Amino acid sequence: MSASQVRTAIALLHLALATALFAQSPGGESAGAGLSGAASWHLKGDGVVCCPCRVPCPCRMNAKPSFAHCEATLFLRIKQGQYGDVNLDGMKLVSSGGMCAVDYQHRSALYFSSSDSPERQAAFIALDSSFSGNAAGHPYSRTVALNAQVIDEHLFKVSIPGILEIMADRNWGLPAPPMPMVAAPDHFANQLQYIQNLRYSIHDPEAGLDFDYSRRQANYRVVDLSDEDYRTKSMLIQYADYNGWYTPGQMALIKAQHLQIPDPDALREQAIRLKNGRGSP
Repeated sequence: MSASQVRTAIALLHLALATALFAQSPGGESAGAGLSGAASWHLKGDGVVCCPCRVPCPCRMNAKPSFAHCEATLFLRIKQGQYGDVNLDGMKLVSSGGMCAVDYQHRSALYFSSSDSPERQAAFIALDSSFSGNAAGHPYSRTVALNAQVIDEHLFKVSIPGILEIMADRNWGLPAPPMPMVAAPDHFANQLQYIQNLRYSIHDPEAGLDFDYSRRQANYRVVDLSDEDYRTKSMLIQYADYNGWYTPGQMALIKAQHLQIPDPDALREQAIRLKNGRGSP
């Protein structure tokens, strides 16, 4: 059996384990996060996403991507977490696919650290799949030597030898993050902060991922999320239609949660100043 076949078999085993561990409701409903039969869960931590879009990323304002494609990759750091009876504390992983904040899975890969057990991996797959109710949301997953450092809580360095390299700085080389937190549809948070994309490349032929979008766009989010947020339809992404600007449902949530509406021109100009080393005016 080839290495690719072995990884596929392991991924299928993880999904089977997830199904056995986290049974769906008696009515046969899918494990969507808004369904009463889904396991309860919560996550606290943070994450960084890189993609090829301009700053600010149009996908995060309910619009189409800058260049008609948006290969987005998430590094997720779970400081505290639980899915059903499975503890997810300290879990770190990388999820790569297409179209950030858009339901698009033609190319999708999930990379787990070799330090995480199959049970924890299966629990996260079940949690991640619950966003769409699609148990095959990540048909390609593998366990890797995932190296992740967060230096002084602002400089993220993430690598998978021979496959992935991400380096992103919340501070843009300054003493503190210069960009504001703004409203944005995302599976894990309702607001994000634009940060400096220093390096972003993936080369994994088996996953169909081969690109280098260094120096493009990156963003940071604080994760404090539970299944209840989805059950009560409190997530901006649940109202997304990508027609160009926030929907009425999203605007209502933004107002209720006191989130800042982004000013695209101001963010774009600030990003240009920061990239050129001029900082804020």
